[in-house]
Amino acid sequence: MLSAYAKFIVRYSYFIIFGVAIVSTVLTIIPLVCRDLPSFSDPIIGFETRGTGLANRFIAWENLIDETRPSRKLAVNPKEIEDQIRMNLTFSKVLKIKGKYKLSHAHKKGRKNKKKLNNNTAFAKTSYKSEKNISVNHVHWSFGKNISYEDEDTAFLRNHTWKQWKSLKEMKFTPKDYRHHNYASGICGAPVVDYAHLVVKTTDGSSLLTFENVQNVCKLQSKLVQLGGKVYFDLCQRSMQSEDLCCPMWSIPNYIALISGKITCENITKQDVDTTIDIIRKCAGYFHNFTLMASCKMNICRVPKYCTQYDAVYNLLFYLVDFDAFAPQNVSNAFVKNSMLFLPLPTSSTILPYYELLQSSNLSCDGLIIPAMDFGLRNALFDLWLIQDAWLIALGGFFVLIGVWIYTKSLLLTVLLFIAIGYSLGVAYFLYVYIFSLDFFPFMNLLVIVVVIGIGADDAFIYVKVWTMVSKRLIKDNIIIQENGLSDIKNVSSAGETILVQILEETLKHTVIAIFITTLTTAVAFFASYVSYIPAINCFSVFAGTTVLVNFFLMMTWLPASVFILDVKMYISSCLFLGAFNKALNSIGEDIKVILNRFITTCIMRLYVGLALILGAVGVCSIVVVFYYPGLQLPDTKTFQLFQSSHPFEMYDFHYSDRFIFENFGRDVGSGMKMPLRWIWGIEAIDNGNHMDPASKGKLIFDESFSISNPQSQVWLSRFCRNLKNQPFYQPTPGPLLPNCFIESFKMYMSRRCIDVIDKMNRTPCCESSSFPYTKDVFDYCIIKAMESLYQTPREIFIPGVAGPKFLRSANPPVVAAFVVEFESVVPYSMSYTDMHNFYEQVENWTQYELISAPPGMKNGWFVSDLQFYDLQKTLASGTIMALMLSAALGFIVLIPSTFSFVVSTCALAAMIFSSTVTIAILVLSGWKLNILESVSISTSAGLAVDFSLHYALSYTNTSGSKSARVKNALCTSSGPTAAAAFTTGLAGIFLLRSNLLPYSQIGMFLALIMSVSWVYATFFLCSLLQVFGRGSCKEAVADEKNSVSRVSSVCSGVPNLESHELEHLADSNRTNITHSHSPSNISATTVVLHEDFDNKAGKITVNLLND
Repeated sequence: MLSAYAKFIVRYSYFIIFGVAIVSTVLTIIPLVCRDLPSFSDPIIGFETRGTGLANRFIAWENLIDETRPSRKLAVNPKEIEDQIRMNLTFSKVLKIKGKYKLSHAHKKGRKNKKKLNNNTAFAKTSYKSEKNISVNHVHWSFGKNISYEDEDTAFLRNHTWKQWKSLKEMKFTPKDYRHHNYASGICGAPVVDYAHLVVKTTDGSSLLTFENVQNVCKLQSKLVQLGGKVYFDLCQRSMQSEDLCCPMWSIPNYIALISGKITCENITKQDVDTTIDIIRKCAGYFHNFTLMASCKMNICRVPKYCTQYDAVYNLLFYLVDFDAFAPQNVSNAFVKNSMLFLPLPTSSTILPYYELLQSSNLSCDGLIIPAMDFGLRNALFDLWLIQDAWLIALGGFFVLIGVWIYTKSLLLTVLLFIAIGYSLGVAYFLYVYIFSLDFFPFMNLLVIVVVIGIGADDAFIYVKVWTMVSKRLIKDNIIIQENGLSDIKNVSSAGETILVQILEETLKHTVIAIFITTLTTAVAFFASYVSYIPAINCFSVFAGTTVLVNFFLMMTWLPASVFILDVKMYISSCLFLGAFNKALNSIGEDIKVILNRFITTCIMRLYVGLALILGAVGVCSIVVVFYYPGLQLPDTKTFQLFQSSHPFEMYDFHYSDRFIFENFGRDVGSGMKMPLRWIWGIEAIDNGNHMDPASKGKLIFDESFSISNPQSQVWLSRFCRNLKNQPFYQPTPGPLLPNCFIESFKMYMSRRCIDVIDKMNRTPCCESSSFPYTKDVFDYCIIKAMESLYQTPREIFIPGVAGPKFLRSANPPVVAAFVVEFESVVPYSMSYTDMHNFYEQVENWTQYELISAPPGMKNGWFVSDLQFYDLQKTLASGTIMALMLSAALGFIVLIPSTFSFVVSTCALAAMIFSSTVTIAILVLSGWKLNILESVSISTSAGLAVDFSLHYALSYTNTSGSKSARVKNALCTSSGPTAAAAFTTGLAGIFLLRSNLLPYSQIGMFLALIMSVSWVYATFFLCSLLQVFGRGSCKEAVADEKNSVSRVSSVCSGVPNLESHELEHLADSNRTNITHSHSPSNISATTVVLHEDFDNKAGKITVNLLND
């Protein structure tokens, strides 16, 4: 097989190159041209669970809520179905009438529309003017004694109001120049979370409410406006007074100026600051007991008026100062450590130009710094930087290219290698899109670029090394050295293709196995992550594994043909300068390789016991760190970190957002909210969407066995709700809970009198004449009436929610297709995995216990709550460990048939496991938490760590001789290529550490660690174990073994041209001679020359082929 393939390469090498190039180019271009390029505008999409038991419930719950929309299958109010049918009939009639009317009155209708449009325009102008006039007189002053308050407050209000009035009499019109509009005004209302905001603090830790720091913040405001210039003015929210005037910033200095009646914050005095602090202290108590609220008009809050003017006190405490200041425990504490500053700019991608101006400027001013900000740009900036920081990947790839060039001594071969790596990515993307039919392409897939560059370089190092050694050995064994020769093997081809086929066959024989096994283990490690229930990880595993396999195909087709063409058919002598440069570089490289090889070999031969014990102990400790203490830490926040921890956006989300009261209100889940308790019947908890596509949620599947109208189901549901209220996790809620467990409200509805004494209406059978449990006919009829009546209830008593029966719109009359019971629990929402796990287990176990006694129509109910983040934590914890163990087990399965030795495979497995756990332990100790990207890195660590160990193990098993000789030969053979691969790939990872994006820096850190750690364990730990537990080979006689020992010893100890001896075992086992059967014309005396590093000592030599 290999002989035929080698002969094919020798004869049709150009055909292979052009054929692979054409096919790969076409496959690469097709998806780039025929499909839209992947978008990373939402980088965290796909970071959810799909396919778990809880995830199926979440999807079914979302589909249920979605199907209750007016245009979908379900209705919460049966009257909606009747109204919709009536509206559709009416609409169809109107369309017919309008059609006839339109044909006969088209011209007249056009004139009416034009007149109506003019009237609307006039109305808009009038409305705008009236609003403008109202906004001018936005301050309303009132004097007089309010007997509801104490005299002290009244006196304070009178004095403070008089000062404001006096200041306002002197107020001039606000300047319209947007560059100097640092004025104080309440015309733009209160700050809004949707405005860009940033955190201000002092460098010396002093309070921001001192007069000096208030002035400094005022200067900082002016600086922020000046930095933005025209960009700021074009983007800012306009004042209602003038389109030429931006709204002022919402900040402490501006509110102090507003309270003091000053034009700008530049005019405030120390007394104004002290007065404002005094006002806040007097009003803080009202704020914390919820008496002082936003927009207190007409004295509805019943607090002193100086607490409600401009809503200044409320906005200062709610938005602008951190919660430690004026806290309920000590309202007199006026120390403000952090302050929020709101800009009149929207939190959206439109303010990206302004952010870029701030980013390039110094944001410190007079002892103030801006450590954090929220501009709503996380996703937009990530999408931008994902492309911009690609230069770091290119830089790492460039240095890998330099390393490959130095190692192979061929720039053209290096370029061809990187073209093959590019084809690997392109062809893999084609297979990903068209063969696997995957539409979702997460940003993590881009990280495969770095990995495949390292894998491709490793394969090239191995192949070029073996090609060089085999070609030298086979030529040396079949030639007679004479004088006056050339310096290449090009002329060997004139002797026929036999020796070239033999060289290529022997090279493939020893490289295909090594490269295939390393490719297989790496691909298996990537594909093992497919067991995860997270779509982003699933897609990454498919793309990464496919890329590795495609890369192997190209390494076995493109690379051999490229090396053969460049080394044999297109050999060109380098220029004088490059020749001298290469000669000097080779000389230095040879000296370095000899020194390092002697050092490594000496250390292992003399210190193998100590190295095995020390590295083994470190490995055992790493297992303790990873699996016991501190262990793999689960994420404790739902916010996925995209940038470095020092980035202002991340500083805001992780360190400052919870320091302000407004950020702790209005969140989707959390901030002390209680976990909801929801039970659903009638819907199967099935996710029939595409789990590899986050946008595919599937369709709602109804439970055909569901029947709530059955009398047994009514009795059981009533008992279920009664038992629920006796459980420790149930939160009693005061007031009427009409829809929460609707069977209770329905029983109350059915207990009313049958004859209405007022309108004499007969309500039979939906009245007291029907006894519980109701017959199926009565229930189906009365449940519709009850729901119609419920939705006519005043909103003070009943607010529509998700609980209650859901009616099928297509049925006539409507029938209950689903039923939801909802209550509140006593358990607050938490990011703690343990707390949420205990809550879920407690409620789920009770639910399953209750469902045991349920009738057939209620058997398939299920519980769901806001447990999405808990399910993600659980999946990461279990899926990551499962993928890690699976990749290690599959790696061991690959090792056994590769080495044909249980001892060698076990030693290699130990080196692989310790390499992986030591790397993970370092990451854990450096603060990594088990999030999405971290899970991928840990899952693939075993596959990436096994490569170097495999090279040493294969070199060891392919060598005959004593135990020490085999270890020395393994070191001589594999230490060079593995060190070069570890250095280049690790260097590419190190360059990524400078990225602003956390995923780039994390994958860079991971690659640098896994390469260095796995090389150390493969070289020092594995070889030491082989020296301890390995066995000698019985392939040779004792005399041959001694010769082998002597020969290898001489190789490792002092041969200047170390590289020419490193694969000596290839010649030992595969001596090849040209026999009489070869054509004399093909084997005539021909002058051939070896590589330049074959004749370092003797200079140029001449060789003739052996003739019998």
